Amino acid sequence: MPLSLEQVQIQTQKLVMTPQMQLSVKLLQMNTLEMEQLVQQEIAENPFLEIEEEEEEETAAAGATAEAEKEVAAAETATETADTLDTTDSAAQPPAKEVERIETSGVETATASGDSGEPELEPPPPPDSNEGAETFDQVDVEWDDYYDDSGPHYRSVREEPEEERDFTEYTATRRSLYDQLMWQLRVSALENKEREIGEFLIGNIDDNGYLKTTIAETAEATHASAEEVERVLRIIQTFEPTGVGARDLAECLLIQLESRGLKDPLYREILTKHFQHLGQQKFREIAHDLSVDEDRVIAAFREIRRCEPKPGRSITKDTPRYIEPDVIVKKVDDRFLYFLNEGELRHLRVNSYYRHLLESSNGVSDKERQYYLNKYRSAVWLIRNIERRKGTILRVTEAIIEFQKDFLEKGHEYLRPLTLRQIADTVGMHESTIARVTSNKYVETPRGVFLLKYFFSSSLDRDDGSTASSRSIKEIIRKMVADENPSAPLSDAAIANILKQRGFAIARRTVAKYRDSLKILPANLRRKVSRR
Repeated sequence: MPLSLEQVQIQTQKLVMTPQMQLSVKLLQMNTLEMEQLVQQEIAENPFLEIEEEEEEETAAAGATAEAEKEVAAAETATETADTLDTTDSAAQPPAKEVERIETSGVETATASGDSGEPELEPPPPPDSNEGAETFDQVDVEWDDYYDDSGPHYRSVREEPEEERDFTEYTATRRSLYDQLMWQLRVSALENKEREIGEFLIGNIDDNGYLKTTIAETAEATHASAEEVERVLRIIQTFEPTGVGARDLAECLLIQLESRGLKDPLYREILTKHFQHLGQQKFREIAHDLSVDEDRVIAAFREIRRCEPKPGRSITKDTPRYIEPDVIVKKVDDRFLYFLNEGELRHLRVNSYYRHLLESSNGVSDKERQYYLNKYRSAVWLIRNIERRKGTILRVTEAIIEFQKDFLEKGHEYLRPLTLRQIADTVGMHESTIARVTSNKYVETPRGVFLLKYFFSSSLDRDDGSTASSRSIKEIIRKMVADENPSAPLSDAAIANILKQRGFAIARRTVAKYRDSLKILPANLRRKVSRR
């Protein structure tokens, strides 16, 4: 068959995502913190975007209120004057306009009854995608209907500015483990070559306090002998916190025991030869192998259990990271209300100053005008997609909470099985959209703060024909383990039998799978020796 090059026209179907669709999908799967970071980046790159400060809002509201009061007072004065006129002249004069108050954006204003009335707000039309637009009219939207800043842009300045301070300025900065060990090294008797070895060793100690390099590697890097490195390491192992500089868990525990004056050779024998049996609490096997009484092994186990397995975690430079909920659910008068945590996004707007300036500017080249149009169009798209994102998140959250109302009222055991398909059918969206909305987003409820994904779980059949959520079963297992007798913990088979008595058809291997997902140890490892 001969090979040749030919031009062939083929008709195919494919989905091409427009820039608007890509932006919408990108914003939908972001949480509040990620959205704020994106907006701050866009503000730095786009002069048409700005965050309205609260001072400006308060000043604008106060000015509008003052103007409204003046208009109302003037209207009332005019009405009183009209009432004092002679009734004989009233027929020849036109009737005075009746003044009624309407509420617009939370501010009372006075309008005459003869006016056209309150303007009806219409949603802004989609921005023109014509890349060849030469004027702002083709991509403009009626932003004057939404913002009261159609005039020149003014910034109010306080007469006595107050210096804002962060509360972290008044809190002590926590020193890292590295800083603390280096300080102890500097005040020690080590000098010259030994101090260089000590600095190298401390630099290879992780946040938990364990040494992550070998003696041979240290000796090669510092051009020292293995004996010198061992000697410096033993000095570092005397630093605080106790147990730091160990190469494994057994050595860490031995350092702590020796610092407490417990130098019985039995501890070293147990930790070096029977460490795995010790974790499994096989005291009889350890006692038989070491030819000692079982009581001595149990007593040693109690002392070892008092040690800190990760000595470095008590000193950390990392600050706690708090969860910022994206949606807040509150119960008011037997009803659940939903609020979106917008942060600074609620103050995002188009900068009217630059917009009016560019509309009236002359002498701008076509290339510059096209650049300005693209930036303006980008600002409009961003604000529109943010508003669409708000509505989508609130609709999905409301559908989830309404479905899981029993959970909010009664507790975790009443969590119902739920799938993405059920919520998608309820709100009329695709499953992929629901997945993006619930991804990496938190909701604050009267029961606590949860991931939106938490409310989705598989179902488990009950004896009465109903279904139960797998998360509710896990919560029951967690409570059973928390309330069990530490000296006689419940096995997986025992937990499965108890659940069957409560009407849950569940197998032992399913209990084991749920227990592993809850990070609960098996029964033989949960058994605790009573303290004496």
